[in-house]
Amino acid sequence: MLAKKLKTTCYLLLLSSSAICLSTSQASETNIEKVLRGYMSAWQEHSIKKIGSYFATNAVWYDLPSNNTTQGQSKVTKAITDAFMGYVPDMYWVKSGDVFISGNTMTYEWTYGGTFNGSWGDIEIKDKKFSIKGISTTTINKEGKIISQKDYYDMYGFQKQLGLIK
Repeated sequence: MLAKKLKTTCYLLLLSSSAICLSTSQASETNIEKVLRGYMSAWQEHSIKKIGSYFATNAVWYDLPSNNTTQGQSKVTKAITDAFMGYVPDMYWVKSGDVFISGNTMTYEWTYGGTFNGSWGDIEIKDKKFSIKGISTTTINKEGKIISQKDYYDMYGFQKQLGLIK
């Protein structure tokens, strides 16, 4: 009988500890998701100043399709907004899946699209609508600023929609 009571107590203690861990985890997720919502909202507003305000001074941006890494708040802000807004004035970037969080890093699916008007190498492209999917991994510091963003997206699909690949 005593052994049965001890097992029950241990199980209750384990369940109680799990609940405490879950609550702590949920609290930090809320802060991280709040940063993501604000950051994506700045993109929807097409506000370069607001987008830049989400990056820490030591921010790093890695773009897989170009295999390019950019460092520093002002350089990252310019590079990332030029890449995604430069030739797409009506761009949209929306979260399209779940957000996965581990510590201060989040991974999330998104859809990016709009109408491309501009040059791609030597080719001039006019009024080409596109929509692609991607995944980003974003890490924030204690102040809620982005210190690292890594973007992975469908460059083949993008080029195909622009008519660059048949």
